[in-house]
Amino acid sequence: MNIFAILSAGFLAVMLCWTIYHVRILYAGMKFKPKRTYEVNGELPKFSLIVPVKDEEAVVGRCLDALLDLDYPKEKVEILVVEGASKDSTGKVCREFEAKYPGAIRVLAETTSHGKPIALNYALTQATGEIVGVFDADSVPEKSVLRKIVSYFQDKSVSAVQGSTAPLNVGQNMLTRVVAMEDKAWFQGLLGGREKLSLFVPLTGSCQFIRTDILKKMSGWEESALAEDVELSLKLTEKGYLVKYAPDIVSGQESPGTLKGLIAQRTRWYRGYMEASFKYGSLMKAPSLKVLDAELSLAGPFVMLVCLLSYFNWGFTALFAIDTSLFPISAVLVVGLTTLTLLSLGLSLAITVKPIKPKNILWIPFIYVYWFIQMGIAARAFFQILFRRRKVWTKTVKEGFVTPTSVPGNLKN
Repeated sequence: MNIFAILSAGFLAVMLCWTIYHVRILYAGMKFKPKRTYEVNGELPKFSLIVPVKDEEAVVGRCLDALLDLDYPKEKVEILVVEGASKDSTGKVCREFEAKYPGAIRVLAETTSHGKPIALNYALTQATGEIVGVFDADSVPEKSVLRKIVSYFQDKSVSAVQGSTAPLNVGQNMLTRVVAMEDKAWFQGLLGGREKLSLFVPLTGSCQFIRTDILKKMSGWEESALAEDVELSLKLTEKGYLVKYAPDIVSGQESPGTLKGLIAQRTRWYRGYMEASFKYGSLMKAPSLKVLDAELSLAGPFVMLVCLLSYFNWGFTALFAIDTSLFPISAVLVVGLTTLTLLSLGLSLAITVKPIKPKNILWIPFIYVYWFIQMGIAARAFFQILFRRRKVWTKTVKEGFVTPTSVPGNLKN
């Protein structure tokens, strides 16, 4: 058996184990339909809602309008906008809101922007609420989001809650449709399944809520992290704090509408996940199902990298006709599994996109291209770590694009 056969078997084993493990979680997520009552005992807590913004003139006004319109006592909500030295009119828009709604909105101006986690920590020093909520500048939360979230924090063992997000611009183009489907699988399938199975629930950066005292005890967000939300989840898990997923807490947000925007966003995400997996490998010193799942959830970009390498290995073996008894089996399984998964996704999109037209069949090759782009982004993130490229917290550009038919009814005020 030569080196290519060994590599082929190793790559195949990793992908099969990864797939089998997550099938169970996805199945649990499909069955996860919690029924809750939103009764609250005692006095309502005060919320500090943090909105970090930079060059967000297209969306920030919409976000602040939605936060001001939340169905919750106004004296129990403070909105802290951290304005990151924007080059457009974002600062002006925020100051106009602050002047129009004194006491409800406070603008905290940074002279120089150093990324989201530093902005969040700046706001944390000014927060007076019992619960901190974080929303991105493109967020449009449902009106009842705070009243619903209070019911989760009635349980004193709950330290943080991650809500769900709904894409606002599904119909913008082919890319946003695929990203929307991916997000749905992430929230409804993987996060829902992890919640149902009491596994690791990561925070996702927006529509997230944490008890202020615990957040300060954790020293806030890791300022050098590219995935500060995931790092905070890991810190909470390490200290034994409970993080819950709430599928009924919904906020709208934009998906990347351009390939450039997607690559920038996912490169930061994947590099952040990879670096967090190295940093928090020490969690395995006290192994448990939740800890093991945390490490496996961080391994996603590595599995994409393995999948890409398996294609290179398969192609090299086929091109040079290298004799290996495992090649036919591994090639069929690797290509077959990928093809079956992507074909089902492409067909789903072709059928669900209305009106159904013959050209909808183009979704199938587009899904394949999208998957290879994702593998390429994972490789890019890995090489950035390998060659110690400087870390830059790159924000995702928001255009303010909204597809009216894609906005869930509970987000239509």
